[in-house]
Amino acid sequence: MDSFTPVELETLADAVAERVADRLANRRRLLTRHELSQVIGVSVPKLDTMLRDGELPVIRVGRKVLFDPHAVIAHLAMNSRGA
Repeated sequence: MDSFTPVELETLADAVAERVADRLANRRRLLTRHELSQVIGVSVPKLDTMLRDGELPVIRVGRKVLFDPHAVIAHLAMNSRGA
């Protein structure tokens, strides 16, 4: 393998950094009930009621209940238009 020139190394480093930044920006973080209640502006008891009534898309990992905030907001927006 030939050695890289400093300019080639800098170009490679920039390309790798850009790719990593793109992947991190597109990563979705799952939220707990408390975190989601803050995001959508409802109390945790109200969120629990919505969850019990099947009004929210959830992701279950064992006994843990997590939420994709993008999916929840899209679901709520779609259902509010139909109401």
